[in-house]
Amino acid sequence: MSGVLALLNDVDPYGLEPGLPDGAPLDEYELEAEPIARHLVDDGSITVEQVDAIWLHWFDESLSGRLKRRTLKKFMVSLNELASPIQHSP
Repeated sequence: MSGVLALLNDVDPYGLEPGLPDGAPLDEYELEAEPIARHLVDDGSITVEQVDAIWLHWFDESLSGRLKRRTLKKFMVSLNELASPIQHSP
């Protein structure tokens, strides 16, 4: 879950600046990160629609509606990379 939380902190959809001196605590997005992480573990990947469904549970809007398209795409790629096993060269 720490990887998902770090990614959410990086995109910081509400401008809360988690972990900064005048910002929110580092675990500000923990409640949202946990079900996203669980989905990644259980299913091995996650879609924008599935992230939005989780986000809608906590907020009255989708996460995709809070992020610029390019940021959302990068976020989704990074999320799904968390679920992919690391490939080592022989």
